[in-house]
Amino acid sequence: MRPNIILHGGAGRWSHSKYADKAREAVMKCTEKGMNTLRNNGSAVDAVVEAVKCMEDSGYLNAGVGSVLDFMGGRSLDAGVMDGATGRIGAVASVTATRNPVVLARIVMEKTDHHIIGGKGADLLAFLNGLPPLPPPPPHVWERYQEAVRKLLEGKPEIYKRITCFLEDYGFIKKIIEKTLDVGDTVGAVAVDSHGRLAAAVSTGGVILKFPGRIGDSPIPGAGFYASEYTACSATGIGEKIMECMTCKYLDTMYRETKDLVAAAEKTLEYVNKAVGENTMGFIAIDKNGEIVWAYNTEAMLIGYYEGNNIKALIKPTRAH
Repeated sequence: MRPNIILHGGAGRWSHSKYADKAREAVMKCTEKGMNTLRNNGSAVDAVVEAVKCMEDSGYLNAGVGSVLDFMGGRSLDAGVMDGATGRIGAVASVTATRNPVVLARIVMEKTDHHIIGGKGADLLAFLNGLPPLPPPPPHVWERYQEAVRKLLEGKPEIYKRITCFLEDYGFIKKIIEKTLDVGDTVGAVAVDSHGRLAAAVSTGGVILKFPGRIGDSPIPGAGFYASEYTACSATGIGEKIMECMTCKYLDTMYRETKDLVAAAEKTLEYVNKAVGENTMGFIAIDKNGEIVWAYNTEAMLIGYYEGNNIKALIKPTRAH
């Protein structure tokens, strides 16, 4: 089998990002790290976890060190891993004490009888396994938070300056998303190894200015990530919309029907657009033959992949691959 990997660094309005170049450089570096893992006889799970861990450590992507802040200035991180060869799943939600939730998700998959562990329990599991703590947010993350707050409050009445607005205006979360979706909310990787085994991994800091405790699609198998003996997929965008579509599971179903990854991706994007509308998400996928694909309905999507022996890291691909 020909091992292969593809990464994403989020879908959204990348033209608004001050750190797009640094994010692209990080994805290029992490794509190489994931592929080197495969070339050194690592498994697909090894490759996607290493690639996503690398993106969490970059500080310029919305995962791990670079995770965005919630409405109160805190951080809660989500991640998931799935092994297509065995069907095993591991995910964590509302993690606050470790810099690499994707590593913690793998621990859930391999060392516990559970699929998803959240909150204080996830933080305790990270501590018991000696995972490094989550450092303070980098300065540019604080700057983005302050900019988002200012943008949100422009021209708004006093009610929007109080936390009680969440109770008094049920459309508040939607307004946050509409005003602050500058870039996507997730990083992810999918891979196939030399034995034909598939795996998917995903990690995120969630939506900027989210209500504390909000959990998106990233720890939900079938939504933000999925792997089977046929495909592996990772999605990015507005988590609530991805969960409504169960995007990655839908793609796997379409692949089983069409036996064609590009056709499956096209059908999935068509379904997404009809179900939840445009400017909502993107996804990457790989099949058991090593073919890769990406699709999105946002302005752009950051992806990293190999073309021959050359790494490509693009912020605005022009077509499905």
